[in-house]
Amino acid sequence: MKKSHLAATIIAIISILYFGLNALFSKPAPESQDTGLTLDTNQSFEVVVREITASQRPGVLTLRGRSEAARTVSVRAETAGAVAEAPAQEGSPVKKDDVLCRLSVQARQANLDQARANRQARKLEWEAAKALERKGHRSANQTASAKAAYDAAYAAVRQAEVELSNINIRAPFDGVFERRNAEIGDYLTPGQSCGVVAELNPLLIVANVSEQDVAKVHLGMPGSATLASGQSLTGTIRYVDPIADNMTRTFRIELAADNPDGDLRAGMTANLRLEGDPVQAQHIPTDTMVLDDNGVLGVRVVDENRKVRFYPVQILEDEGNGVWVSGLPDQVRLIVEGQDFVSTGSQVDWVVEP
Repeated sequence: MKKSHLAATIIAIISILYFGLNALFSKPAPESQDTGLTLDTNQSFEVVVREITASQRPGVLTLRGRSEAARTVSVRAETAGAVAEAPAQEGSPVKKDDVLCRLSVQARQANLDQARANRQARKLEWEAAKALERKGHRSANQTASAKAAYDAAYAAVRQAEVELSNINIRAPFDGVFERRNAEIGDYLTPGQSCGVVAELNPLLIVANVSEQDVAKVHLGMPGSATLASGQSLTGTIRYVDPIADNMTRTFRIELAADNPDGDLRAGMTANLRLEGDPVQAQHIPTDTMVLDDNGVLGVRVVDENRKVRFYPVQILEDEGNGVWVSGLPDQVRLIVEGQDFVSTGSQVDWVVEP
């Protein structure tokens, strides 16, 4: 055997003898030398609980929505002509029948004058025919023909009056002249828009409610809303969509609120709060809520047998410093510290929150 092989063999034998003898004669270090503590496998995990009693509270439904005008109409010309005047200013309030755009008169006044003159002539002819008929110099058919001519002339006057009045494009209701679509000098044909009028009284707060909550909403239900500007308003539900949206499976609802001064604006984000029938609820800290293995939101409590139980909850209202929830027994021992370290069925010790 070569010297190098002999040396390697001797070193291997010495290493095996050293570690074998060391493992045989060394004593295991007591657990207290590493941690200073001895684990008691029979000791239960200790949690902090808060004893909570349910109280009656209005069933509150909180939704995210937006403000909308009650009506928005594009006011259109009914006759052709160039815009001669545009008295309404964009963003200004308007009353029903206020003139938004006025078209040029052109020959409309002359046509009306001619129609009135023709009506007067036909009227005289009819009256003469009636007098002659009474004396036996005209037949009844001739008198009827004169009457028909007069009626046609009367209708022509009315038509000319309507045509002349159509040069004034008026507001259809009280509201705000939101946007002008025609300026002085523009030529409008029938159907072209002068501008847009929006009705802001009442102001609508529109939101979408889920399939689970739509049964809680009904017509006439009172509610309140806070706009992104900080302005608050109150009103009642005036509409609940009978058919769900195909994409979101939610239902559109509308809260109508008085806005007589027009201070509240459309198109703003709003938090909608609806109050329903009273329910039994508890106020709990937000951080006590957890998700179970199926992703269900709930809380963990300790029962009389020191066992951990999980209860699903439904959030009724978030008050910032806590939430009102339903779904719990009237009296519970809620785990407020340690809920993330235990599971359903765990045996625990508990102390009441100081």
